[in-house]
Amino acid sequence: MSDPPSGKRGGKCSMKFRVRYFECDPMGYLHHANYWVYFEQIRTELLRRHGFRYRDLEARGTFFVVHKLACTFRRPVRYDDQITVDCQTERITHTRIDHSYRITRDGKLLTEAATTLVCVGPDGQPIAMPKELWPTP
Repeated sequence: MSDPPSGKRGGKCSMKFRVRYFECDPMGYLHHANYWVYFEQIRTELLRRHGFRYRDLEARGTFFVVHKLACTFRRPVRYDDQITVDCQTERITHTRIDHSYRITRDGKLLTEAATTLVCVGPDGQPIAMPKELWPTP
């Protein structure tokens, strides 16, 4: 479930997830690599709620690659936890998008993260994003 459309590009989105067994390490903690799966899913949903499907952008020759990522693990996320993942667009330029993320459980902060995505063409070289993806005033 995501927030209702905000009427502008970027914005924020919130989704609930239940941590599945196969996503965890032998101690029952969400494996560090799987945090990025949740972050990608909510980023895709944020784009979708603004009327864009990533596969349609790809068909037009517009791709987004991860340029930078950072994550701070404050408390463990465990198997069967119901968590809330929040995504906020922090900055959009003609060629990049910065997002921040928060994972909470029962209102307690578990994880904070950030990514920078760069818009590239089919050859992997940076290009300007389609204008309809830029924030509206």
